[in-house]
Amino acid sequence: MEEQEHFYRSQENTEKELVLSQKWRPLNEDGTPNLCYLSNKSRIENFLKEYKREGFDLLESTILDILNDDSRISEKFETLPGLRKFWKLTPDEEKENVLEKFANVFRISLRAEELLPERIYRIVDDVISATFSQEQCAALLSWMFFYSKRNRSFIGILTSIHPISIEKIKFLLHYFDEISKEMPQGNVSFMRIKNENFMEMDFEKSKNQPISKDVSIFDDLLIEQTALCSQVDFANKHIGGGVLRLGGVQEEIRFLMCPEMIVSMLLFDRMEPDEAISIVGAQVFSSYSGYSGKLKWKILEPLDALSNNLLYRDEFGRLQTEALAINAIKFFGRQSKNLGQQLEENNIKKELIKCGVAFCAQNRGSDYGSFDKIPIVSGWWGCGAYNGNKPLKFLIQLMAASIAGRPLQFCTFGDTVMGNKCRQMKRRLEMDNFTIGQLYKLLLEIPKMEIYDEMHVFDSLEEICARTVKIGEFEIIF
Repeated sequence: MEEQEHFYRSQENTEKELVLSQKWRPLNEDGTPNLCYLSNKSRIENFLKEYKREGFDLLESTILDILNDDSRISEKFETLPGLRKFWKLTPDEEKENVLEKFANVFRISLRAEELLPERIYRIVDDVISATFSQEQCAALLSWMFFYSKRNRSFIGILTSIHPISIEKIKFLLHYFDEISKEMPQGNVSFMRIKNENFMEMDFEKSKNQPISKDVSIFDDLLIEQTALCSQVDFANKHIGGGVLRLGGVQEEIRFLMCPEMIVSMLLFDRMEPDEAISIVGAQVFSSYSGYSGKLKWKILEPLDALSNNLLYRDEFGRLQTEALAINAIKFFGRQSKNLGQQLEENNIKKELIKCGVAFCAQNRGSDYGSFDKIPIVSGWWGCGAYNGNKPLKFLIQLMAASIAGRPLQFCTFGDTVMGNKCRQMKRRLEMDNFTIGQLYKLLLEIPKMEIYDEMHVFDSLEEICARTVKIGEFEIIF
C-alpha cells in the first residue's frame, strides 16, 4: 500500500511519537548510517545462518545482544528466564521445530526495512487512524522481540517464568508459524474514537426514542465466536491491558488469539473518558482454554475462526469484524457496598458516554463506511476485576445501543439466572414503551442503601415500574 493512513499527522509530531523509534531504518534522520540497526541486522543474519547448528544458546544471546545494544536504556538483560523455561519444557523432539518458528520471527524482522514506511507516527494529538497490511503488522510484531521498553515489547513475557508467560510464547510462535506458511493479504485499521459532546448531542437527540427491541441474549455464545459485527473488548485504559505481562482475562485473550491487535499498543496512549478504540480486520490465529492464570494455548478451532472467512473482506481489504475497546470504571471493594457509587449520576453518565461514543462512532460517516445496523456483541463489561454490577452494566449498554440504533447481542457467559433476569427486564421495558431518557431517569431514582443485593437494580426498577401510571405524555409515580 502507498503512504497509508498512518500519516494523518502534523509538523508538531516529534521523535518520541514514532513507533518503536523506527529501529528498522538503515539511516538516521540526518542521513547518516544507523549503526545500531546495521549491527542488529548483522546479528539477525548471523542467527539465520547458524541457528540449526548453534541452537538455543544462539537464540537467547542474539535477542540479548539486540536488546542491550541501545545506549538509551538503563535496564540491561543478562538472561531471558521465561524463554529458558519455555525451551526447557519443550520436548526434545519438538525443539528443532521451535527454533524454526523463531527463525520465522527473525526473517520477517529483516523485511521491516522493505515493508514499513520511513516514519510511523503514534495515534496521538491530531493523528486519527492508521492502516497497515497484515504483513506490515507482522514486521512490527517481530521487532517487539528486540525492543526493551516493557510496555511496547515482549520482554516482560521473555523474562517471566510464570506459566501464563510460557503459554503466551506459544500463542506468538504459532502466529509467526502460520504467517510464514502463507502471508495473509489483507489490511488492519486502528482508529481513535472521540466525541466530547455525546450527552449534549447524541443523548439529547435520542432520549425520546424507545429502548431498542433489537436485543438478543445468549447464554452459550462467546463474543469471539461471532463475525460481521463489533465485538466489545473489555479494555484497560491502556489498550491491551496486561497482555505483555501476566494478564490473562478477556482483553488479553482476544489479543493473543489475534496478535495483530497487539500493534495497537504501539500506537495509542491511554484512553480518555470520552474515547474508545476501534480495530477492524485483525485475523484470528489461535483458540484457547482456561482463564487468567490457567490460560492455555490451543490450535484454532472452527467456531473461533468464523470471522476469518475471506469472503467477508471489505473494499479496504479488511475482515469485517471490529474489536471495539472500551474501558470501564474500576470500583473498589465488594459490590454489595460499592453499588451506591455505581448508581451516582456522574458514574452512570461516564459509563454511558464511554459505551455511546464507541457504539455510535461508525454511524457518523467514517472514512471506512457506515456500520449502521451492524450488531454489537458484548457481555458483562467491567463486571469482573472492576466489580461492576451486571444488571446496571446491561442497562447502560442497552441505552447506548438504542442511541446508536444498532442491534445488541448480549453474552451472559453461562450465567443463565442473570440472563433470564435481563430478558425479564427487557420485556418489561418494551411492554411499558420506555424511552432512553426515561430509563436513564429511572436509574437515578434507584434507592441508595448501605448493603446491596446483586439484583437491587432490577428489583428497584420493577418496583418503580409497578408504581408508575402513564397518562398521555405524563407519568405519575405512586
